[in-house]
Amino acid sequence: MTAGAAWIDVAEKRSGQFFLGDSETAAAIAAANWARSPLGPPLTWPKRLRIALEICLNSAFPIAIFWGSELCLLYNDAYHSLLADKHPRALGRPAREVWPEIWDVIGPMLQGALVDGLPTRSEDLQLHMMRNGRRDEGYFTFSYSPIHDDDGGMGGVFCPVVETTDRVIGERRLRTLRDLAALSRAEDEGEACRLAASVLAMNGYDLPFSAIYRFDHDRGEAELMAATGVRPGGRVAPLRIGLGDPDPVRGDIWGLAEVARLTPGRVAIRAVDGRFGEETPYGPWSAAADEAVLFPIVLLGQDRAAAALIAAVNPFKRLDAAYAYFLDRVAAKIASSMTDARAYAAERERAEEIRVRELALRRTEAELREAQRLGRIGSWRWSGRHDDRGGASPYIARIFGLDPDAPPPSFAEQKGLLYAPRDWEKLDAATRETLRTGEGFEFDLPAHRADGAAIHVTIRGEAVRDERGAIVGLRSTIQDITERKEAQERVELLLREVTHRAKNLLTVVRAVARQTARRDSPHAFAQHFDQRIAALGASHDLLVQNEWRGVELRALTRSQLAHFRDLFGSRIRIEGPDTVVKPAASQAIGMALHELATNAGKYGALSNDKGVVRIAFGVSSEGGAPHFEMEWRESGGPTVVTPKRHGFGHMVILQMAKHALGGRVTLDYAPSGVVWKVSAPLDNVIEPAQGED
Repeated sequence: MTAGAAWIDVAEKRSGQFFLGDSETAAAIAAANWARSPLGPPLTWPKRLRIALEICLNSAFPIAIFWGSELCLLYNDAYHSLLADKHPRALGRPAREVWPEIWDVIGPMLQGALVDGLPTRSEDLQLHMMRNGRRDEGYFTFSYSPIHDDDGGMGGVFCPVVETTDRVIGERRLRTLRDLAALSRAEDEGEACRLAASVLAMNGYDLPFSAIYRFDHDRGEAELMAATGVRPGGRVAPLRIGLGDPDPVRGDIWGLAEVARLTPGRVAIRAVDGRFGEETPYGPWSAAADEAVLFPIVLLGQDRAAAALIAAVNPFKRLDAAYAYFLDRVAAKIASSMTDARAYAAERERAEEIRVRELALRRTEAELREAQRLGRIGSWRWSGRHDDRGGASPYIARIFGLDPDAPPPSFAEQKGLLYAPRDWEKLDAATRETLRTGEGFEFDLPAHRADGAAIHVTIRGEAVRDERGAIVGLRSTIQDITERKEAQERVELLLREVTHRAKNLLTVVRAVARQTARRDSPHAFAQHFDQRIAALGASHDLLVQNEWRGVELRALTRSQLAHFRDLFGSRIRIEGPDTVVKPAASQAIGMALHELATNAGKYGALSNDKGVVRIAFGVSSEGGAPHFEMEWRESGGPTVVTPKRHGFGHMVILQMAKHALGGRVTLDYAPSGVVWKVSAPLDNVIEPAQGED
């Protein structure tokens, strides 16, 4: 017996009525009156249709068969959920009559499969079908495969289908909630609302329009903070609403006074009706929303609503439990963002108050605090084990001169490599105490780079705790304060220089008086002495006015030797081009010239009537690179005797100049006269001309 004959045998049982199996749909097929159907009596159906129907009815997967030129619909039990209230009247009816609302989409696809014989496949296709008395947003993944009839022509279309509506909408809503949670912290509540609205605007399907109103309970009104899908300031979303105002046009059209009294978990539902006129928004849909849900937004720690969310409901989706939960989570995310923004604003206010108080009490430290805020700081996280390398930020490598592409040294390896053993042990003791007690630490520590250069760092550390509060490690910041330390040392040096200058002042005055008195009459002595004392004061004025920055070298030289002004051009000769020296260089050179001039007036070429001082400077080439050269040369003075001990002035002339200029400095006590020479890279000394890099 053939397969077709076997099928007919089964079909002819039960008094000749057609049935196949005992499913609900099989029973419906057996009971249906097929005489008026385009398909005719089941016993006359083509064998291929019967075979396809057998597969369909025995499948647990939703399957439909569209047969004949009118594409009459047959299906199985699993297909009932897609039909909803259209079952069982859809059985055997032309597809155009079953799905008139989506025929413009599926009709051409079915006809294409039937006429061209080419299969199709659709993934998550959006179809708005009439189900249970209303159009419903739905998504479906299905294929249309042609079925040949017994004569080899195209008889119908086989359609396995699965509804993906819950997954598509669920993913869409989850994406909205995820994007709300990922928003950056807002500066204030207004920005929090605007940022949230920017996310809601991307999901017009679930929120055709929305509005966030902040309550001003003292003034009895609500202010619009943000809106999506609707014009701010229009009838749907007025900029301000008087709470409880009965005016039907300009009053509390949303009933926000009631929402302001609600607690979390309670909502109000409003009809979106003719009150809003033609401004009722559609969003991405072809129909306007007909209802909206209003949620109170209660911030953490507050006892009444701070704001309200108005969320329009998708006109093609029922407000079921899943939809309501999604909107509730949206309101909760907005509440969380506003809470964070309010806390952040309060934190900023407290920080500002503290800053103002500290500024009043410690104005002298303002510059240092600003430098700390702007300074580049490295961070390091460590488990507490000596063999652990921890996690270091890139700037740690820059501070210590490490290879940025290599793993950082372990804590144990830092001993000797970055810190002297005694300093490492101090750091180790501090970290152990923090890991034991949870108390943080902060101190300055000498260190050195990988190349051996000495540096100073400020280290701040605190304990890292897990969610249960247990200490699980340590995190710290490390700031390079080498420049600050060097600046402090320079300040100390300058203070010493001021003291030294004060001590030398009387000596300079005596030298001026002695040199003047040797050759002048009493009247001329008084006149010249007064001029030299004034020149000495002018020298100090120049240094103060210029703050040792960008000083012209010839003017600097003259200011330091101003008490010998009448000797310029005769016994004091200054040779060199116009040159502007940098701040550090001007300090070092100025101090050195002062010391040299003081010594020359006391013991050298300017201590008699014949001595000469020649000061020359310029640029030369050394090793292919330009160098600044300067020389102080004395002649004609008393025979020079090398001093048996050196004081502060000798250090200023040699060591300070060498350190500041980064070059070579020599001091020769030749019997014929002192010679002081400087040679340093040009970039260390000379300010670039205007317009140069």
